[in-house]
Amino acid sequence: MATLFIHEDAEDDLEEIWSKDIEAAARVTVLLEELKGNDDLLDRLTQHDFGSYGTADFHVSKWIEQWNKGNNLWRLKIWDLEDNDVKYRIVYAFIPAKKRYHVLGVVPREFNYAANNELTIRILNAYQNL
Repeated sequence: MATLFIHEDAEDDLEEIWSKDIEAAARVTVLLEELKGNDDLLDRLTQHDFGSYGTADFHVSKWIEQWNKGNNLWRLKIWDLEDNDVKYRIVYAFIPAKKRYHVLGVVPREFNYAANNELTIRILNAYQNL
């Protein structure tokens, strides 16, 4: 059985979103709670391109640059937030040997995933410390 953990950095991100946009924060929180209680949904978190073109409530994709470096990092977008022009991504890691998902950040869509970006550095540090 897989388990979902929320890293303290992601909790801080979500707390900041609560202070700016209650609807977006609530939607992210509800999805995270849904994921925690649903093994089928958790399994989808490692299916690259799951939910593309709005075929599910969320879309999953590998963080390709990090994936190519051997880091099992992923990102998820919530379609109904996209439709309402509220754009956040949930960035998470998967540890297959332990069947653990770790949400490492809830980041604005404009986050560019560049290696020198402070959010990238923060997320990679959290990942290395799992």
